[in-house]
Amino acid sequence: MECEICGSDTVRVRFGNQSLCMACYNAMMAEELGMDLAKLPNIFAVDDVNGLRHIFEVERQIIGTMILLTARERWEYGYEIAVDGKLDTEQHELFDRLKEKTTRYLSETHLETGVFLTGEPYTNVKDKHIKGVIAYDSANSEAPLIIIDGKPYTWEVVGHLLQAFEGFQVKIEMKDLTDELH
Repeated sequence: MECEICGSDTVRVRFGNQSLCMACYNAMMAEELGMDLAKLPNIFAVDDVNGLRHIFEVERQIIGTMILLTARERWEYGYEIAVDGKLDTEQHELFDRLKEKTTRYLSETHLETGVFLTGEPYTNVKDKHIKGVIAYDSANSEAPLIIIDGKPYTWEVVGHLLQAFEGFQVKIEMKDLTDELH
C-alpha cells in the first residue's frame, strides 16, 4: 500500500479515508494544529552494557495533544523505547530524552547466558527480574513473544526461565512504552 500523498510504500496511518506515511500524517497534523515540526535525526546509535552497538530508527507521531517519539532497532524484534510530551514540548529536548532513556535501558541486561561444565548452554534470569516488551508472534497467534534484552523469546521459553523461581511470588505489571520501568 502506498501513501496517498507522497507515494512512499511505508503507510503507517489511516487518517479519515486516506492511507498515509508517518511523515505526511505528521505534516498534515502540524499544519492543522498550527505547529512546527523540528528537524530531528532519523537514526541514532547506542552501545549496550557489553559494548555492542545498536542502531535505532526514530519515528515521530503527533497524537491528539501529544508528540510521541519511538526508537526501534533496525531489525524485526529488537529494542523499542519511547517518550512522549505535550504539543508545545521542545522537540529537540524530547529527542534528547529518548536517547537518554535508550542509553539507560541498554545499560543493563536481564538475562545471562553461559555454558555448564558439561558443555551445555544455559540462560538464566539475572537479579530476579525481567523487563521486556510484549510483541505479536506470527508463528503462534495464541501466545505473545517477549522481547528481553533486545531479543525475542517465546512464551514457552519465558516459562522455562521462570521455572527456576518455583515457590516464589510473582508480580507482572504492564506499563506503556513511554513509562519508566523501575
